[in-house]
Amino acid sequence: MYKDIRDNTGPFATGFYQLLDLVNIPLSSNSYIAFGIISIQAYIFHQTISSFDLMPKLGGLAFGIYLLLFHLTTEFYVPDPALLGLTFLLLAWKEIIQQQKTLLVNDRVFLVGIYIAIATLLFPAYFWLLPWALLSLLFFSGISIRQVLLILIGYMIVLTITSIVFSFRGNLSYLVQVFQNSAFEFQLISIDEAKQVLMFYSPALLFGIIGLYKVVGNPKIRAHAQKVQQTTLIWLFFSLIAITNFPAYNRINFVLLLPPLAYLGLNLFYLIKKNWQRELILVALVGSVIFIHSLDTNKNQRQRIIPISGQKLLILGPEIEEYLHNEMAGPFVNWALAKPLLNQLNSYKNVIIVQEYFTKDQPTYIYDSEGYFTKIAQYIPSITDQYRLVSPKLYKKK
Repeated sequence: MYKDIRDNTGPFATGFYQLLDLVNIPLSSNSYIAFGIISIQAYIFHQTISSFDLMPKLGGLAFGIYLLLFHLTTEFYVPDPALLGLTFLLLAWKEIIQQQKTLLVNDRVFLVGIYIAIATLLFPAYFWLLPWALLSLLFFSGISIRQVLLILIGYMIVLTITSIVFSFRGNLSYLVQVFQNSAFEFQLISIDEAKQVLMFYSPALLFGIIGLYKVVGNPKIRAHAQKVQQTTLIWLFFSLIAITNFPAYNRINFVLLLPPLAYLGLNLFYLIKKNWQRELILVALVGSVIFIHSLDTNKNQRQRIIPISGQKLLILGPEIEEYLHNEMAGPFVNWALAKPLLNQLNSYKNVIIVQEYFTKDQPTYIYDSEGYFTKIAQYIPSITDQYRLVSPKLYKKK
């Protein structure tokens, strides 16, 4: 699965995309699939709050707020691995709350390990939510050592079965590489990327922070709901650790922040008693989401950098969004993984790998934003001689 693709998408996400391809679902359906996934998550979120009586009856407000926050950016219009994995984090959250409701924890905690393992195999950085689950149950339930081991066993069973499958297919080393690059390689977000994320997530962040401010020390919060709020805060803490392991800082990768922020913010609608203030909060939230979404839409319309469409294209750089308008060629899906390979072309093994990649799936156009085409020419001129420069950084097959 990973042998000829330089990407760090989790194997279950890759399998999901292969399934979509197998049943011939067109790319134009991505937005509908993503909306379906978000709707399922909103239902789980709403049912968790209402089933465990975490707040007074708010009707369908929890469902609506969840859907609203997932319209902050157009990146939510695709079934991204981070979005797929979030479904199973919500299922784990629901199961943790079920176990916290009484001091008698049962063996269903096994499911928590399974859910987080599936989330990890969809988006490897979600590995860091496993400590969240363990600490939430250790701090706020009567879990035993045996039940902690059950969680770990559930987690390891899923990973072990997956590893065995990859081992039989001779791809286990590639799977290990994916997890090393996506779950255990810490990096800091750049200032420009941080500004972008903060801007697009600002409505959700303000909503959650103000909700947290109103919640702290409020005597109206029930004991069980206080446990859930503390569990949600632990989720946010380990989300920050997971963020430092993201393979790329695309805005959609930060979706794991939205459920806890939505939950904390929802407290405003019952802690604030004046109807006009609650209505003002809702109007302000809807208006800010519409404003941020329009900014994102206008930005995407201006960002086209390659003046071609519908062509077989290889990008030697991080501008993966250009594949939306063209047919992707070659294996370089994730630039973070592809770059080290192209940086070490003095290795005979790497030269052979790159030559095989170009031979198997030769592009019509190559966009070289990072200046690697001339470097490839020094080692594999038989490939680069087949192309001519047609515009700055853009090469076309002769």
